[in-house]
Amino acid sequence: MADLHTLHGMTIAINAGDFTEVLDFYTRVFGRGPDTTPMDDFLEWQICDGTWLQISTGHERPGANNARIRFEVEDIQQALARMVEARVPMGESVTVPQVVVFSNFSDNWGNALGFYQFLSPRQFVSDDERRMQEADAKLRRLRREALDRGEDPDLITLEEPAAPDAEAAGEPSEPGVAPTMEPGGSTAASAVQHPAQPSPATPPHR
Repeated sequence: MADLHTLHGMTIAINAGDFTEVLDFYTRVFGRGPDTTPMDDFLEWQICDGTWLQISTGHERPGANNARIRFEVEDIQQALARMVEARVPMGESVTVPQVVVFSNFSDNWGNALGFYQFLSPRQFVSDDERRMQEADAKLRRLRREALDRGEDPDLITLEEPAAPDAEAAGEPSEPGVAPTMEPGGSTAASAVQHPAQPSPATPPHR
């Protein structure tokens, strides 16, 4: 086994189904969108410093016991060499260019493990991307609520957030976005209204 002093983090990887459904579920679970999306079908949330939940989406039959724990190392070749000395069979190294290289193995009881080494720093989502995540999550929530009321969820739209220049000029804006109804929407759905905003001449209270 690798020297514990050479370990710098840990990932827990699981398989799940449809990308949009997984994104929606875990956004609600953690109260925010993913912290990084290194691949189109892959979502990652940082649970605490150095510990990440990784979710591979698009699996038709994700098993109930498909979790894998991987340990971060500075030099994966060095870690693999130690495993060879310990006579622990290792899987082939897999490289995601400019992202990560990893290799899997199992313990004697079938628990799925592995090592990984970053090839470049993690690319966290930007503030703008985070705001877009929050807007998408809000839209999905409002559409679910509309569907529960028996209304057409596709009629729910969101106002565009104010541009940064407008905020700097003192024009009011609310973090996130506000629900509106397209023409023809029911009064029940349109009851979810944007809170009253102060006059553009008066900066909003923060």
